[in-house]
Amino acid sequence: MNDKIYLPGLNGIRAIAALSVVFSHINNRLDYYKLPKSELLDLANFGVTVFFTLSGFLITYLLLKEIEKTGSIDIKKFYMRRVLRIWPLYYLYLFIVVFLNGIENLQWPILFYIFILPNFKNSFAGVIATVVGSRNLLLMIGHYWSLGVEEQFYAFWPWMVRKTEILFRFLVFFPIFYIILKVSLKVLDAPYGLLTFLHYTRFGCLTIGALGAYLFYHNSTKVKWIISKWWLEAFAWLLFLVVAMNKFHLASVIDHEIISIVTLIIIFNQIANPKRLISLENKTFDYLGKISFGLYVYNPLVIYGMSFLMNKLDIENQLLKQITIYVTVVLAIVLVAHLSYYYFEKRFLKIKLQYTTVPSVASKSEFIN
Repeated sequence: MNDKIYLPGLNGIRAIAALSVVFSHINNRLDYYKLPKSELLDLANFGVTVFFTLSGFLITYLLLKEIEKTGSIDIKKFYMRRVLRIWPLYYLYLFIVVFLNGIENLQWPILFYIFILPNFKNSFAGVIATVVGSRNLLLMIGHYWSLGVEEQFYAFWPWMVRKTEILFRFLVFFPIFYIILKVSLKVLDAPYGLLTFLHYTRFGCLTIGALGAYLFYHNSTKVKWIISKWWLEAFAWLLFLVVAMNKFHLASVIDHEIISIVTLIIIFNQIANPKRLISLENKTFDYLGKISFGLYVYNPLVIYGMSFLMNKLDIENQLLKQITIYVTVVLAIVLVAHLSYYYFEKRFLKIKLQYTTVPSVASKSEFIN
């Protein structure tokens, strides 16, 4: 009997979120390739929100399963799992880009990144000097804010999940409180730094994902109702398409909470609806989802590095040059992420298994094996 937990389609969601960030970053760095710089697509911003929602869902679901299995949560083992999954690549990449950009150029705000608090650094911009070094270094670690948000959230989250008697009420009311807080501060014209902090520190989105996990774990009729309505799934995919076209701005203060809810609809249908309209369960998505952490972390450095190679080709046709850039750079990012996963990250993932209480796998092949 296979006692591993496997939730289908989640690697596909990871792949979509990671690629959305990759394509958006390439679009915003075309000046590296001597082309007009394009805007940073909403894909990147909302792609991170999809990551947050999925993360909150999966981590909370596994914690609830751990309580079911052991009666409690082993906090030490939880922290060790987080450290072994995130910290090795986090600090490896940080060391690489700092070294390449010159250690002598570093300034004190690099401490925000060393102590995994980059979202706080963004919030202090304009209040104190927050320059970490060269402009290239900033572009290469600018995406680290999301990793900081996740680690800060999970610093207290297992303690919250252990309080099972109040967990559901917290999961319902905290996102509502967070939305009211953001809207109120916006209306009251609160200091820019505070608004920026709340924009980046999307604990509300992580909690929405956790609420979805709670409902799914308890076999809620709400989940059954959601997956029984094909038009809800169709609406969710349509909204994702609108986001991809850079056209989604319903209510800027709560856009990300809306995307979190829509992401939950996709998650529910992937893991529990055999008649889902779109299945993300295939080998390509499974592979890309498996290496998605590397895709996310390495992409700014690879985009920069590939510009030196591409600029030597001297392609005159602008359309052909753009197509070549997107194809070759994406393939290069996939290659780097592949090598990182199989020759670096997996070493720590094997150690991480020693601290696993509830075995789980991300791909169907691992579940079958």
